[in-house]
Amino acid sequence: MKNLNLFAWISGIIALILMFLGFIDFLFSPKFLFVNHTINYFHVANSFLLLTICIVLLDKCKGKKEE
Repeated sequence: MKNLNLFAWISGIIALILMFLGFIDFLFSPKFLFVNHTINYFHVANSFLLLTICIVLLDKCKGKKEE
């Protein structure tokens, strides 16, 4: 269960970093890190956030079954 929790934290942090990069790209430069559209950062961040939510729910369900 600790591995799932760690993986959830890692994917959540990656999502936050990508959202931050998208915000920076939106404010300052149209081609930050050679990405043409700002929304691309948020599409990838959305996938990582959904992965984080699924892992957390799986971890909670496994915890209830073990009790």
